[in-house]
Amino acid sequence: MKRKILSFQMIFALLSVNLIPVASYADELSQSGPSAIEDGSTTESTESSSTEETSTSTTDSSTSGSETSTTESSDTGTTDSSVAPQPPTVSPEPEQPVETAPVAPAAPEEEVTVDQVPVVTDNGLTVQPNQEISVVKNEPTENFIRRIGEKARAVGQKNDLYASVMIAQAILETGAGGSQLSQQPYHNLFGIKGEYKGESVVFSTQEDDGSGNLYTIDAAFKQYPGYKESFEDYAKLMKEGIDSNPEIYSGTWKKNAVTYQEATKSLTGVYATDTSYDQKLNAFIEEYNLTEYDKAQPSQTASGMIIADTHPDSDFEDYTGETFSGSEAYAEGNCTQYVYNRVVQLGGSVETMMGNGMDWGATGKANGYEVTNKPKAGTAVSFQPGVAGADGTYGHVAFVEHVYEDGSILISEMNAAGLGVVSFRVIDQNTANTLAYVTPK
Repeated sequence: MKRKILSFQMIFALLSVNLIPVASYADELSQSGPSAIEDGSTTESTESSSTEETSTSTTDSSTSGSETSTTESSDTGTTDSSVAPQPPTVSPEPEQPVETAPVAPAAPEEEVTVDQVPVVTDNGLTVQPNQEISVVKNEPTENFIRRIGEKARAVGQKNDLYASVMIAQAILETGAGGSQLSQQPYHNLFGIKGEYKGESVVFSTQEDDGSGNLYTIDAAFKQYPGYKESFEDYAKLMKEGIDSNPEIYSGTWKKNAVTYQEATKSLTGVYATDTSYDQKLNAFIEEYNLTEYDKAQPSQTASGMIIADTHPDSDFEDYTGETFSGSEAYAEGNCTQYVYNRVVQLGGSVETMMGNGMDWGATGKANGYEVTNKPKAGTAVSFQPGVAGADGTYGHVAFVEHVYEDGSILISEMNAAGLGVVSFRVIDQNTANTLAYVTPK
């Protein structure tokens, strides 16, 4: 009997030993499910936290996904735990480590300082942090060049100076004509202080104390009647210098500067403290081909238009660019305002309400002016819409500078080559005889 009892005890012991692994494995299943879910949930939560710094919408999406994943996994864990565990029939293979691509640590965000941001100005000038300078063409600057180019050419030829350099300086100093000081009624293109024939205007300006520190003061700047006078006064400064040094700007003279680059270099540190002043001027000269204005004569367009303020065939004194009382009744820079100012400049007068260009003939008759179809120098000539390039809606008006022997006429006009730009054209005899000529009073 003892042997049998021992046998039964041994059998029971053996069975107990075999059951222990089964219970342990079941416990592992019921425990590993939720544990794995929690690990995954923790990972997603960490990612959501990281994403939260850059995008709120992304964080919401990640959080929603995390909640969904947690719910589904919890349900699965509960289902598994309700099923009675069964011993495995096949020994499970050991888990193999899964190779994952290493995750590079996020690069720290670089702090951007003001010195690292490119400086871009309204006139298309860009200065990179490494001091690389470039210019991109834009229409406002091109229009500004058309308005002042011929004035610069005339002054440059007369004073042995580079018109290209003067134009580039005017662009840089005024923001392509955008500064208040450069506009009517001040016309100061170069920021020159003082008085011009007793006229000045006070503006606040920043000054350097010599150590790089800026402070603001009120200063008087010269006020000119027009851009022509501004160029002439600037040329006088270049040629005569200052009291303590009459030749301080002699490096800009053509006889001393073989190229415009030498002229701009001589201005750097003298006219302006900006160490890259010459590079900026050169960039404008090159991008807009301003060396065309260094030539003695203006070029003629394919249509025969000469963009200039003066013409050798004109019977009258040069146009000064001065604006007169009453001209504000007409659109600035347009043909009507130009003819009004040109007539008043030469001592005549016309109404301030002559209408659009095409209306001057009819309005002139209604107001008692002599109006005829016979060309006459010194008159306002009215074009109907579409005639000789006139606007298709408003027509055009110009000033007759000269009548040639063959019956053709030389006219000066504004806004044919661009807003505010003065140009000359010759109108053939046949067309000239169809136009209306209004004699000023």
